[in-house]
Amino acid sequence: MNIAKILVVLALCGLSAWIVGCSKKEEAPAPAPAAEMQKPAEQPAAEMQKAAEAPKAAAESATAAATETATEASGQAQSLIDKAKGLIDNKQYSEALSVLNQLASMKLTPEQQKLVDDLKAQVQKLIADTAASKATESVGGLLGGGK
Repeated sequence: MNIAKILVVLALCGLSAWIVGCSKKEEAPAPAPAAEMQKPAEQPAAEMQKAAEAPKAAAESATAAATETATEASGQAQSLIDKAKGLIDNKQYSEALSVLNQLASMKLTPEQQKLVDDLKAQVQKLIADTAASKATESVGGLLGGGK
């Protein structure tokens, strides 16, 4: 999604540069003194500089937008990570695992990815430990109840 936005902005910049470069008016040259002959050479240079600056400004704008979007996505991911931690603390392991699985589709920083992987492993271990504990209690109840 972000790449598509960047490509659209760059395409528009390229198109505007092309239009600026191709929109020179052709007029019949009029005889001019030697001092005025140098002015037309300065005009295309100024136009070329403007045309070169337009894509650069658009690229900077696109980069700023991409950075803002990445920061926003990182903040959303962090809030989900915090939510998962709270669910783990409340022993709501399946809900925590569900939240952590939502993060799989998000772009995470390397630190966030490591944290999510660690939390997933922790939740899976806690779920297995809880299941084993319940199974042991059930077997203990059956064995103790038969006496």
